[in-house]
Amino acid sequence: MISAVARLLCHCLVVDEAEVRKAIRAGARTVDEVGERCEAGTGCGSCRAGIAILLEQHRRRAGSGGDAASLLSQLGLFRDGDGEG
Repeated sequence: MISAVARLLCHCLVVDEAEVRKAIRAGARTVDEVGERCEAGTGCGSCRAGIAILLEQHRRRAGSGGDAASLLSQLGLFRDGDGEG
């Protein structure tokens, strides 16, 4: 159940930001992996950019870095016609 103060991140599947952060702490390293763990980002896709931002924040806190190109590729918006990024 989502508390009144929880920030809803994925409206399609009613997944709040705390659930996404929990998936990231549990080992999800890409937007698709977050979706596998908590379903966020697997509906219309409008929350995928927000998930990518949370992943980047986690990487920065963990000190592992992460570049913008890899984050954009996770959004699935910039893929070649053959389905490859």
